[in-house]
Amino acid sequence: MRRLGWVIGRLLLVLITVAGLAYFFGPREAIDLHPRFDPRKFGEGVQVYFESTESAFDDIVPGVEKRVIWQDGLKEQRTPYAVLYVHGFSATSEEIRPVPDRVAQALGANLVYTRLQGHGRTGRDAMGEGTASGWMQDIAEGLAAARAVGDQVIILSTSTGGTLAAAAALDGDLSADVAGIVFVSPNFGVNAAGAWIPGLPWARTWLPWLMGQYRDVSDPDPERNTYWSLVYPWQAVVPMTVLVETVYALDFSAASIPALFWFSDDDQVVRPDLTHEVAQSWGGPVSVELVTMGPQDDPAAHVIAGRLMSPGQTDKMVSGILDWLKGLGIEG
Repeated sequence: MRRLGWVIGRLLLVLITVAGLAYFFGPREAIDLHPRFDPRKFGEGVQVYFESTESAFDDIVPGVEKRVIWQDGLKEQRTPYAVLYVHGFSATSEEIRPVPDRVAQALGANLVYTRLQGHGRTGRDAMGEGTASGWMQDIAEGLAAARAVGDQVIILSTSTGGTLAAAAALDGDLSADVAGIVFVSPNFGVNAAGAWIPGLPWARTWLPWLMGQYRDVSDPDPERNTYWSLVYPWQAVVPMTVLVETVYALDFSAASIPALFWFSDDDQVVRPDLTHEVAQSWGGPVSVELVTMGPQDDPAAHVIAGRLMSPGQTDKMVSGILDWLKGLGIEG
């Protein structure tokens, strides 16, 4: 019996050692926080470029493509400001519309909608194509597009779009000519037990075995099922987890761009306590607006404006953003 106990003890020690080595040295999702985009690629214009690159996909949900919404009568002309909207994980440009449209219109600004890699497509495997580096490249492209159609840029971001915007704020090239960033329910930590698990080594390989092939959070509302990817491979969670963990660990005291944090302390999707921490550590001018949700608003208190989830909050958000921008000397 002593011999058997000794063998079992040795096996456990070996297993613990192997697990420890795998944890510290195993491959994790790669992420490049400093991508570059050459604006010369726009060639004949931003919209022509977007139409060309988006045509590579035959399953994009109509109306959520990368695109520019030009100010009336000013098509293909630069405006003093451009608004870039960066949507969240599994969402699309429809996420909090018409907030970006109304802000851009009030400023007389061209509006750029990006589409993050793997998002806004009808195939349920498409989200699995997304990578953290790919999403960072999307925001580099989006910022270049916004600079091409406006003299200065205002980033309006939601959830994981805010994670990307926060990373870009610390890169001098990416954040060039950015006059302000609005963070709507930014994702600096997922509000769920075990949210760290998809960040472990080899997660894309073993996560489907553990959780099943697909995550299904489909909604009875057909529009929400259309404009969010609510059935997607579990692998899609891996790059989001790595992105959030990496960005949350950054030193935001070096961020100098004025920032508005607009969120709810009742958010059930991301962690508002971590948003408070980031706001407190932000190096530039900061404003924080805490939202009280109403009975017709998003019950998860996450998508806190827009006709699809929280229409009763839209007017307040639009006026609040415009007032904040006016305080920065930015108005139409």
